Amino acid sequence: MTPASGIPYNGDQITLDARVNSVLISEAPARLTVELRTDKGIVKATVDAKSLDEAAWDSAKTVTRESLIRVSGSVSSPRHEALPDAKRKSSTIATLTVTSLIILAHAKSDLIPFHQTPDLDLNARLNSRTLSFRHAGSAAILRLHSGLCQLIVEFLGSHDFHWIHAPRLISHRVAGDKEYFHLPYFGRDAYLAQNSAYQGQMALSMDMGRVFDIGPAFRAEVKSEISGRHLTEFTVLGTGMVIEDDYHYVVDMMESMLLFVFKGLQERPQYRAHIETIKKHYPAAREFRIGLDKHGKIPRITFLEAKQLLRDELGLDTGYDQDLSEEEEAALGRLFRSSPHLGQTDVFTIDQYPISCRPFNTHPSTVPNPRSNSPLQLANAWDTIVGGREICSGSQRIHVYEDICAAMAAAGMGPDSAEWEPYREAFRAGMPRHGGIGLGVNRLLQGFLGLEDVREVTMFPRDVNRIAP
Repeated sequence: MTPASGIPYNGDQITLDARVNSVLISEAPARLTVELRTDKGIVKATVDAKSLDEAAWDSAKTVTRESLIRVSGSVSSPRHEALPDAKRKSSTIATLTVTSLIILAHAKSDLIPFHQTPDLDLNARLNSRTLSFRHAGSAAILRLHSGLCQLIVEFLGSHDFHWIHAPRLISHRVAGDKEYFHLPYFGRDAYLAQNSAYQGQMALSMDMGRVFDIGPAFRAEVKSEISGRHLTEFTVLGTGMVIEDDYHYVVDMMESMLLFVFKGLQERPQYRAHIETIKKHYPAAREFRIGLDKHGKIPRITFLEAKQLLRDELGLDTGYDQDLSEEEEAALGRLFRSSPHLGQTDVFTIDQYPISCRPFNTHPSTVPNPRSNSPLQLANAWDTIVGGREICSGSQRIHVYEDICAAMAAAGMGPDSAEWEPYREAFRAGMPRHGGIGLGVNRLLQGFLGLEDVREVTMFPRDVNRIAP
């Protein structure tokens, strides 16, 4: 039996590798009692000196909390997996009479007992990441993060997307963007990539059709010092795909991917178990709601409709020509979750953003602004909100060479700039109509679980104050 396997039955002969939760040694009779931590609960193992030879007993007495040990023996308590948590007298799922104990990895005796002090503040847990992730709730988050990524790859692979690996060392940056990390590179200037979108576009000009990339991204986010949703290094999913007609085909595909991921996490037993563990240990975690529209899709509104909801339903004084603030996204998230007429959902899409709020390569909308007296130019661009936070920005991107050159010039990135020449070359060679997304994987899991700080779902977070461990 391993920590990930089922709860044993009375009389089972098992061998178990597990971490030591606590140790108690008694002199008369000479006996060692250890609590072993598994993801199902505690296995209480009793070692009698008479059952081991002298050398094995002397070794067993040196075991410490957090050591990794292997024990063999007979289960001496009935299985009670079917009992509701409220009716269990303790977290002990079985007791074991040990006939063999081997220390596989000895832990020092002065370690912080994170399993006994789960209320330590986040900073203390981040400073001791190895031990904090042995805590059942944190460990479940780490495993759920892995499952989320596997589901993303499963969906995209089944829809003919090719996995590419874009570089994170780049020579180009967007004019006016001060959040690039600069580094010297053999006498030249280089930067850390904020996403893989530009290389993804170039791959589409190579006739790859559909591509995706999952990897690190870097932004010099000063707000990460205090923000619960920003980091300086994070994991991003970037996708690009050729479209034949309407860009909403891309929106539909990406929303279908999110539904596949959400339902996979909620319905597949191995992920469902992690969610239940997280909810036990994180009071803020809540059940994710998926409310669909009459077509069985994620609810979708326009940017201008979102602004109208903020004004009419929530009484907020918000400008139609201003991007949605974090507070406004959170307010919309609460409104959609609580309102039956909006689907009581934790996921929805906001479409047709103002082009002034989007990157230089975003394709303008051909749909007239319904506010006829407004000069606001809209774009074929959208955000998907999960748990009251934007986790995904997508758009149709400009594909005509002359248009991309004009857009770059308007953004202060001269059409003759050498650093952008390889990018322009992809358009000069004939770029198909296309669109794609950039999705924050860490923030996606944060929104799915309803946690307040993205650091909770990041193995080794990086922000203004943290570059270790």
